[in-house]
Amino acid sequence: MTKALFFDAGPVITLVISRLSWILPLLKKKFGGEFYITPAVYYELVERPLLVKRFKFEALQVLKMIKDETLVIYEDVPQKKVDQLISLANNTFSIKGKSLDIIQEGEMESLASALESNASAVVMDERTLRLFIENKDAMQHLLGHRFNAEISINRENLNSFASQTKGVPIIRSIELIATAYTLGFLKDYVPPRKGGKEILLDSVLWAAKYNGSAVTESEVEEIKKKLL
Repeated sequence: MTKALFFDAGPVITLVISRLSWILPLLKKKFGGEFYITPAVYYELVERPLLVKRFKFEALQVLKMIKDETLVIYEDVPQKKVDQLISLANNTFSIKGKSLDIIQEGEMESLASALESNASAVVMDERTLRLFIENKDAMQHLLGHRFNAEISINRENLNSFASQTKGVPIIRSIELIATAYTLGFLKDYVPPRKGGKEILLDSVLWAAKYNGSAVTESEVEEIKKKLL
């Protein structure tokens, strides 16, 4: 196994917006492996936001992490595998005969690269692809709720995608934050008052949820309960 994590854009954005991106170099040092982003993820994190005034500084923060080698651009993306998995995924679910494009290039580059390199895990908040990998039976319900329509499934494509991606560990940004807390990286932010640790956990976990981490309220409370 290659000691590496492949990051989708979402978790990096969540950490940057939540003012928690500083935990990444600390986590990387503790992990002892590489933190990779693919070219498509780089585009989502840097090139595209640099064109929008509101998001320029977020892009510059990511550029600094690349300059500092906290994040490393992974160039050996298996493009044929990416294209094949995207084709499978985007021809699995349909509404009235029209296929749903549910997976984007960046997240699939991360997944395919992790598969081909036998990496430790993919860091991803995007619920659609996570469910595709972790709980394919829940996908139909999610898409039906999202589009408010009856969803048809190509079972052959679904099973093929599931078999090719089976066993890929998925880590969410909120779990990175929980790990940082466990390792003591956040201890200086515990306020000197009763229930200080709970106040800290509420602040960082809910910040992550409201800044893009696909996590439910009950999951936030469950994580907090385990950490206290």
